[in-house]
Amino acid sequence: MHDRLLTPLRDDDRPAVLRTLALAFGATQQGIEGWVAVAGAEHFRVLRDGARPAACLLEIAMGQFFGGVSVPMLGVAGVAVAPEDRGRGYARAMMQAFVREAAAAGWPLAGLYASTHTLYRGVGFEHAGYRFRHTVALTQLVAREARGRLVALADADRDDIHACYTAFAALHDGALDRGVYIWSRLRNLRDMEFTGFGVRDDDGRLAGYLYLHQSRRPDGRFDLMLSDVVFLEAWAGRRLVEFLANFAMYGVDLVFHGGPTHPLLELLPQQRHQSELLDSWLLRIVDVPRALAARRYAPTVSAELHLEVDDPLVPANHGRFILRVEGGRGEVEPGGHGHLRTGVRGLACMFSGYTTPAQAALLGLVAGDPAVLRAAAGVFAGGTPWMSDMF
Repeated sequence: MHDRLLTPLRDDDRPAVLRTLALAFGATQQGIEGWVAVAGAEHFRVLRDGARPAACLLEIAMGQFFGGVSVPMLGVAGVAVAPEDRGRGYARAMMQAFVREAAAAGWPLAGLYASTHTLYRGVGFEHAGYRFRHTVALTQLVAREARGRLVALADADRDDIHACYTAFAALHDGALDRGVYIWSRLRNLRDMEFTGFGVRDDDGRLAGYLYLHQSRRPDGRFDLMLSDVVFLEAWAGRRLVEFLANFAMYGVDLVFHGGPTHPLLELLPQQRHQSELLDSWLLRIVDVPRALAARRYAPTVSAELHLEVDDPLVPANHGRFILRVEGGRGEVEPGGHGHLRTGVRGLACMFSGYTTPAQAALLGLVAGDPAVLRAAAGVFAGGTPWMSDMF
């Protein structure tokens, strides 16, 4: 039987692992090989049944913004079990091992997009934010903005692009603090190449940018697909909208991803767009004290919250903690009265702002007196958590 330990991907594992991934995601062998090359074979982990690889996953080191700062987060992707081995507990054993190893390595958070919620909720993940697909007819894009100089982006602009994105992402709870893997997907994703364009102010600062791909329709026209769209001031956003509007002569729709409150939508002259929920991504609090201390809180909040946390997988998370918030920062120590009782799933959806504590209590994820729930709501208050990236 499997030993519940994860090991690195070995050269002799590759044929079996590539086959498993291809069958799990309906991809070609060639496509999977290209993906593994981009992701880095060294980041894949394997659960073994004896010497045989029984399941695999990809670990993606990055961060996630909460309260305006990046909290280290270990992303999970490529979770796969061969069809003939499904139903034997391999996926659950692998995810249990992943959580324990991530905790031992000191990661505060782990995150993923779930193909099946039962599996991941069973190891402490819970819904924590949104990813929508927005579709806007290009004929609806109307903007007049004289400021800003439009430029084609090149490799030499990488530092400016990263700085622009980081300033934008810090404003939105849940946005990724991207690593190399996520950045690579903005220019090349599933056989689509994206071209970058930016807008600079009079001092040469990059105030906004986007990456676009023209997806050809059967009738010869095209849709504009954006892998990223970012701006730091309203005028820069309007300049990008004006730029996109100029494609309407032969383009049909603009398609991009983000939360229900993506700022680009607020610059449209009318609410004539479609928004479709694609996923609610999941979060796992891997290290309770580190996660609570790493994020930031509203600077006007002064509070002391007594938590009692249940975590069957990570003993260090199980027990009572006192969270003291002052001046936007949190300090955590063991002990206290346990006024707010929660498992790590309930803590995850409160931590991100996906639910208020009272809403989490309605779902049976949190328990506490009404006054405690109201106080906790003030501590975890924030914006709607969302991300534009898929991993």
